[in-house]
Amino acid sequence: MRRTIIAATLIAVACLGAASGARAQVVISIDGDCPGAVQLRWEGATPDRWAVLWFSQSLGNFTLYAGVCEGTVLGLGSQGLRIAKLFRTGADGRGTLVGRTTSHACGGYLQVMENGSPPCPLSNVVQIPQ
Repeated sequence: MRRTIIAATLIAVACLGAASGARAQVVISIDGDCPGAVQLRWEGATPDRWAVLWFSQSLGNFTLYAGVCEGTVLGLGSQGLRIAKLFRTGADGRGTLVGRTTSHACGGYLQVMENGSPPCPLSNVVQIPQ
């Protein structure tokens, strides 16, 4: 009886989340030196999904006007906006990217966007160390 109640509760919560359009909240953080080696970590992503790491030299509200995520509004501005990396979110929706930054990237901003149906889930915005 107890398992039935727990299972029914979990199903109801899942249906409520789906009905309300609930999405995973991707949270990113960055550590390292710029220029030099940096680590970008994320958690809370939809498991095993393609995601895009965006780079910009400014904050803003750039709207994507084409592609799978058309209509999604980034927390980044258009100055130097580009895709820095395409990657998978991992089986548990967490992971780490390790790379090297140039002096051009120092002080810039990063945001992760999951590919999916618009508007695509976005992470917080982080600043690359200066």
